[in-house]
Amino acid sequence: MLIPVLSATLLLARPGAVDVTGTWEMEVKSQEGTAHPTIALRQEGERITGTYQGKIGESALEGTVRGSDIRFAVNLKFQDVSYKVTYIGTVSGDHMEGTARFGDAGTGNWSARRKKNQV
Repeated sequence: MLIPVLSATLLLARPGAVDVTGTWEMEVKSQEGTAHPTIALRQEGERITGTYQGKIGESALEGTVRGSDIRFAVNLKFQDVSYKVTYIGTVSGDHMEGTARFGDAGTGNWSARRKKNQV
């Protein structure tokens, strides 16, 4: 009985384990300008789900976290055109950053900081 408990504890406390659960304030830079959406993430193992809130509304997002690597996507609709935005980056504590692909409309850079004092 003690071995499974110790194994589970070691897995949860492994070096490099990241938990991105929480609300994050983003800065997304593209050829169209800079946006400041907010994402609310829930992490279960390597899977993340949540919501993306920006100027054009709220959308669901899904993705993964493996080690310090994060990848998530959101489907957005703007002026009757739908497109998928894919974010790929790395997480370090309360900061993450990387690149974004805006469907077929190009790429950009993004960064995010976790909001403090969350319950």
